[in-house]
Amino acid sequence: MRYDVVIVGAGPGGSTAALVASKLGLRVLLIDRFQFPRIKPCGGGLTPKTLALMRGLDIDPEPIIRNRCFKVALTNWAGTYLLSNHYGDEALIGVTSREEFDNYLLNEALKHGVDFVKDRVTGIEETPSGVRVKGLSNEYLGSYVIGADGANSVVSRNIGNDRAGEALALMTIAHGGQHADDICLIDMTRIKWGYAWSFPRGRGEYDVGLGSLKWGNYREELRRYVKELSMSEGVIYGHPIPIKPRGRVVSKNVFLVGDAGGFADPTTGEGIFYAMYTGAWAALTIKKSKLTNPTLVYRDLVQPLIRNLRLAYGLSTTVYGLDTLVMSRYLGLTAFSYEGTRRLISRVMSGKSWYVDALKSLVKPSLHVRLLSNKRWF
Repeated sequence: MRYDVVIVGAGPGGSTAALVASKLGLRVLLIDRFQFPRIKPCGGGLTPKTLALMRGLDIDPEPIIRNRCFKVALTNWAGTYLLSNHYGDEALIGVTSREEFDNYLLNEALKHGVDFVKDRVTGIEETPSGVRVKGLSNEYLGSYVIGADGANSVVSRNIGNDRAGEALALMTIAHGGQHADDICLIDMTRIKWGYAWSFPRGRGEYDVGLGSLKWGNYREELRRYVKELSMSEGVIYGHPIPIKPRGRVVSKNVFLVGDAGGFADPTTGEGIFYAMYTGAWAALTIKKSKLTNPTLVYRDLVQPLIRNLRLAYGLSTTVYGLDTLVMSRYLGLTAFSYEGTRRLISRVMSGKSWYVDALKSLVKPSLHVRLLSNKRWF
């Protein structure tokens, strides 16, 4: 069978693309090497802009939100500062389990007629009429392919990208603890060029982890952090986080979304929003672009996002380098002590601004976030 779209990877980006494409009347095949539900290492934080995007796509987030953090306690060497949502009643972080979240999105796609196959994709071949996707078990034909297969993307490598520019994160599901269930913790003193986190998931569980722009063996540091929080650790998982968009995010008939395209925030580590956002755009352009190649339309649409994330990379080196390792540690000074900085963080997490808007102190919402979160496409 030939499909309009073959999507490799059933995480948030792939399942969102599949759901949108199917609702728009396209024949969709979704391939993943795992049977769902499956373990996915992640902090599990859903920002207000992610929840707004989900609702705009007719995906109800309530069934998979385990807990809400209306305050985020951010600690660096200069002190502890409370972050909150200054632009609405939404919690700054909705805490979910990625195992449950990803399975929920996949099932939403399946409800709308998406075909699912468990197979490990080994490569793709673009042909004059479309793309041939090669798996260990079979081959699959599609007019277009959406690569949503994560930071280690086979699809990305097949269109000429390498894996340069990745951060490292470790996490575990811990039990116990005594801190408030409506406060998420971020500690920038635990690790250089990054931070440790503790997100309460409810039911006595905490998503605890640490991430750094610099790779290293951080397992013992994570264990010490869990112990100091008076918790008992679970299995420790590691995963890469792309900190720079890939050199190529499209080829003639291929789109890259989410981590496969390098779409993740290097300052916060947030990836779920960017995966769903780019996945939705990829599906929309395939359906809507009739006069030109949709991959070129998609490439142009994500250019503002690419510029935003490149700026975020520069900002991340300032935050974790100059502010944390120098200013806060040795001078007791930090940008987080200023209310204006905390409001800018809230604006970005709420989808009111890209980083470039925030840094220019422009008071205008992002057109793209408004487009996908406020307008109903179906």
